[in-house]
Amino acid sequence: MAVISGELIPATELALLFSHVTDVQQLAFSLNVALQQDLAENSQHKPKRITPRLLNYYAYHKKETRYRTFQIPKRTRGEFRTIKAPDHGLLRLQRLLLRCLTAAFTTSHPASHGFVPGRSVLTNALPHAGHRFVLNLDLRDFFPSTSVGRVMAVLQLPPFSLAKEGAYLVANLCCDQGSLPQGASTSPLLTNAVCQRLDRRLQQLATRHRCTYTRYADDLTFSCNRPVFRAAFHQELNATLAAEGYQQNEQKQRLQTPETRQEVTGIVVNDRPNVPREYVRQIRAMLHNWETKGYEAASGTLRQYYGEGKARTKKNKVPMLERVLAGKIAYLGMVRGKEDATVILLSKKLENISEKATK
Repeated sequence: MAVISGELIPATELALLFSHVTDVQQLAFSLNVALQQDLAENSQHKPKRITPRLLNYYAYHKKETRYRTFQIPKRTRGEFRTIKAPDHGLLRLQRLLLRCLTAAFTTSHPASHGFVPGRSVLTNALPHAGHRFVLNLDLRDFFPSTSVGRVMAVLQLPPFSLAKEGAYLVANLCCDQGSLPQGASTSPLLTNAVCQRLDRRLQQLATRHRCTYTRYADDLTFSCNRPVFRAAFHQELNATLAAEGYQQNEQKQRLQTPETRQEVTGIVVNDRPNVPREYVRQIRAMLHNWETKGYEAASGTLRQYYGEGKARTKKNKVPMLERVLAGKIAYLGMVRGKEDATVILLSKKLENISEKATK
């Protein structure tokens, strides 16, 4: 719930308020309503109100230094992902803009699973479990390929329903150099909104070929029990992507058969959803190192692992060993289920080692 004039208003009214934005004054008013909602949930955030002058500054004047650009390594060795991190002021504006956008955009396409409340890498992988053929695709330069023009266009359509002037203002605050930046908190939701037509067309393609389709951000997956992924399928697929302004990274296309380990967004789907064996082995090895060599030695191994290219957390810090282990075990529980015997065993072992360490 948001607060305005001392009264609580539901998200539907925030969405309605946002849909009437045509200038910086109206947008500032909507963002300050979103700010009250944000402060009710995050008391540590700044209570400073948003002014029309600030919005003008970031939308039209501070263009060159709004973002800090850097690279982080991808999972594929030797490849890097370019990140544009907004400065503190723009970060705050985009966080509040995201609240307004989320209040309006409540129904992503069923095939879209990335950055959608209630959906995850697990829900993205589940529809493909047990299928004989699994085709993984990766869209090249996904966020930079989503142009400011397409963002403006989708903002003028339901459920956002902004006037052209409001769509232009919001798009200016969410885009950089003509496209969505990877690193802005608003980019994932806006790509999901822009890709609704792409998802519909790819779902129709999948239905015609009697296969299953899901998308997690720029990762596309098709699966089937028949060998349908032939030239005609790929020709139609690439034509659809091109018509929507995207193209696949041909080098990352993978057709996985039952004889191999089939993975979808990191989850093994040959039979039931599972994690790769190495994942459990890594947890056991980390627990063993802590138990036999001590906390400092095990933490040193973790630091070395992060130093070899693992993306770091905020402020370039390596997370604490116990938090990494708890997170890994929680992820295993999400995939296998909390009642899984291995999940229970590893959770208990972490609890026992942590208790010994504090004594």
